[in-house]
Amino acid sequence: MPSYEYKAVTNSGQIVTEIFEAPNESVVSREIYGRGYRPISIKLKKVVKASSGSAGFSPFEKKVKTDELVLFTNELVTLLKAGVPMLTALEALGSQSSKQMGEILNKIYVDVMSGKSFSQALDRHPKVFSKLYVNSVRAGEISGSLDDVLSRMAAVLQHDEETKKKIKSAMKYPIFVVCAMIGAFIIIMTMVVPKFALIFRGLNVELPLPTRILLAISDFAQKYVFHLLGTIGLGIIAFKYVLKNPKGRLWWDGVKMKIPLIGPIVIKGAMARFTKMFETLNRSGLPILQTLNTVATAVGNQLIEKTIRQVSAGVEGGQGIAGAMKRYPVFPPMVVQMVAIGEQSGSLDDMLLSVANHYDVELEHAIKGLTSMIEPILTVVLGLAVVVMAFGIFLPMWDLVGAVQ
Repeated sequence: MPSYEYKAVTNSGQIVTEIFEAPNESVVSREIYGRGYRPISIKLKKVVKASSGSAGFSPFEKKVKTDELVLFTNELVTLLKAGVPMLTALEALGSQSSKQMGEILNKIYVDVMSGKSFSQALDRHPKVFSKLYVNSVRAGEISGSLDDVLSRMAAVLQHDEETKKKIKSAMKYPIFVVCAMIGAFIIIMTMVVPKFALIFRGLNVELPLPTRILLAISDFAQKYVFHLLGTIGLGIIAFKYVLKNPKGRLWWDGVKMKIPLIGPIVIKGAMARFTKMFETLNRSGLPILQTLNTVATAVGNQLIEKTIRQVSAGVEGGQGIAGAMKRYPVFPPMVVQMVAIGEQSGSLDDMLLSVANHYDVELEHAIKGLTSMIEPILTVVLGLAVVVMAFGIFLPMWDLVGAVQ
């Protein structure tokens, strides 16, 4: 069904803009008059259909950064606490935001003005406002504590972004070194070793084993370098395709948790995010089942998401949260014990916050430990590679010098 964008004047004299699906303009016109508005213009709106089902999505569309979302949330909290009405706050923030964020806020402004709640307006932009964000706002609207909920949500978003940056920062150095080593290896094997190979083969002597291995690798690299690069490229594309598939993502998220050095960081990061988001939504007054299902989608790991949904099903069946969590080894014993204490004492939120803070510290130590361990490992690997190539190249020369003497 086509979509029409209309502008109309309300009874109070305000101009509203809204998108309405209808078979033709006549139906749109009747709808406008039925609401008591006076139409100004009605235009057919072209909508690009996306494969993900999100209307108006473009592969070249820039994503709103988390920092900008945090800034918007904090500014909105400040305005609401100062007694500024929601519509006025949205209008003010929309005028001073970036182009993309401003367009989104203008649409939210129109939706709120047309009678939708703030959470309903946010829910129409899932690429910017997650289910966690929308459900928190909805809980704040119901409980009458929207400014407090938004303040906690800004803290959660900021905490999550800082955690991601720490992990990315820790992985940049080893990734750079590994890529540099692979590039240097290819250059040496295809450009440097072949020149020595011509010299060695002209000696008409039996070459040492390290040299023969080095020359064999060099011959193979020269003949199949483009095949190797193509295979690597196809492997990367295939890996990305696997990650887009839900089963593939579930498999990879499980594998990541078992990789030495990296696995503990993945688990601690997921637990920190899980407990922090759980505490935020639960403190907002959202029903426990809705809280668990919402946190599951935001935890960032498909295996843990599946496990949290199973915990939710167990709670729905009459089990306690800790009792349901105890059945799954993905949750560390400390998390289960703290949740159990929180349930028994009626201080679940405080226990979850304590666990979140604990895993924040643990995660930071784990990231520092990873960096300190990877550096010597890479140094040893690089040193061994240099020694092997040096022996392969210089052993025949030493043998020749010895024979001459």
